[in-house]
Amino acid sequence: MKALEIDDKLDSLISELEFKDAKEVIKDSLFTEILYRISKFTDEAWRFNDKYGKTLAEFKKEYESKSEDYENYDNLMAWEFAQQGKEYWEKKLEELKSVL
Repeated sequence: MKALEIDDKLDSLISELEFKDAKEVIKDSLFTEILYRISKFTDEAWRFNDKYGKTLAEFKKEYESKSEDYENYDNLMAWEFAQQGKEYWEKKLEELKSVL
């Protein structure tokens, strides 16, 4: 991996923003981005929860017990994607916390 070179201008900005060093800036940026993604996926999952008034597991069980419904299938896939995305980024957040 190539090392990041920090010139005087960047170093000055890092200091003005009261970060200890470039490594802290990178960690802070990663932390913020991961929290944003968790929030985005959580909001999406809650939107489906509110729309159907049930959990993903309840909706999936009900969907699987009925005949094919393309709208509900699309919503099930989107809801599962949102839930999986949320869980994925929560794991990444824990990984990041372990190196902070």
